[in-house]
Amino acid sequence: MSNDKSQPTTLEGFKSIFEALYPSLCLFANKYINHMDTSKDLVQEVFIKVWEKKPPVKNYNALKGYLYTAVKNQCLNYLKSNYFKTMGHTTPIDLAQLQTEDYFLAEMATVETYAQLYKAIKTLPEKTGKVIQLSLNKYSTKEIAEELAITPSTVRTQKSMAYQKLRGLLNHINHFFTYL
Repeated sequence: MSNDKSQPTTLEGFKSIFEALYPSLCLFANKYINHMDTSKDLVQEVFIKVWEKKPPVKNYNALKGYLYTAVKNQCLNYLKSNYFKTMGHTTPIDLAQLQTEDYFLAEMATVETYAQLYKAIKTLPEKTGKVIQLSLNKYSTKEIAEELAITPSTVRTQKSMAYQKLRGLLNHINHFFTYL
């Protein structure tokens, strides 16, 4: 999806926005809620509200920012709700920290970075992509070799080729963090 598209006014346009952003927004919501099913429900509620209200946004990036902010607010409202409080959650929640702009921006950047990484991994050859995904899931070279029925040497070669390609594909992220 290009970054200069205005807000979708058709169901098809809205569906493409939903499909593009829903996974990342669910991961983002989960940073606040720490329960994926509830996070998915909250993100769906945000999309429904956005579809109903059709807020004026100028382009894709503005809509994306709007959705992240709306999901954050939905999560905070949920955490402040009587329903959440009466559910007997034993883990203490630092609402003050969750409400800070620094927390919001850090978590949004983390989720967006992972989204870009996984998008880049999908462009790799299938076996190479599997090697990298297993590596990101903290599998050792030996474990990856056993899982994929290849030699450890092949795993190292696949990783090396993948990292080289990923560096090129994700170079724009590296430049972004250089300026922070």
